[in-house]
Amino acid sequence: MRHLQLIAVCTVLALLCGCVTAGSKGRPAPASLDDASEWVPVEEPAPVAVPEPPARRLATDAAALAYELGSVLRRPPLLQGRLDVPLRRDWRYIVIHHSATDSGNRAIFDHHHRTQRKWQGVGYDFVIGNGSGSADGKVEVTFRWESQITGAHAASAGNEYNQYGIGICLVGNLQHDHPTARQMEALVGLVNYLQTRCGIPTCNVLGHRHVPDASTECPGRNFPWYEFLSRLDH
Repeated sequence: MRHLQLIAVCTVLALLCGCVTAGSKGRPAPASLDDASEWVPVEEPAPVAVPEPPARRLATDAAALAYELGSVLRRPPLLQGRLDVPLRRDWRYIVIHHSATDSGNRAIFDHHHRTQRKWQGVGYDFVIGNGSGSADGKVEVTFRWESQITGAHAASAGNEYNQYGIGICLVGNLQHDHPTARQMEALVGLVNYLQTRCGIPTCNVLGHRHVPDASTECPGRNFPWYEFLSRLDH
């Protein structure tokens, strides 16, 4: 009888040892009670959320685009007038002109166009100075851009390029002289701004002489047309 009890006790102990072994998933049993801490299950650390890099700011509003115009010029832009007016026209073209005069500015051209041509005022949307009459590279915004009204700078059948074209005039006679480096820098920055804001492709950035029905050399033989186009972002 005692022998049978001993067998039963051994059997129970064997079963208990088997359960422990099964629960250990193959790890060796602790050598002593002091090593039992190795058997305490360790919780996996919670995954750490890695913050996404900030999205690149897209210049979609006028203020941001005006700021980027300053960045393009690599100095505070010489700007007179409001550039960031609400758009009220379906602008499709940008037309580049020269004044065909040695000097000038927005006020001088405005007076000439009012008194000599009997227009509402200066025919362009923007005038860029050459240092004679206004600061070299200074961008003057005219009332036509600020009021978003039809221009008077590129007559054609149907008046397409006045109604939907933004006129930019470089002060100077580019038949004989060259535009200054600052004029070109300001022009590139302004045109990139207008293209981005108005959605105008580079194929619609024209010299006045490229307008259908135009009989003119404007913006002059010395305007660096291909170099200018290569500097546009669109």
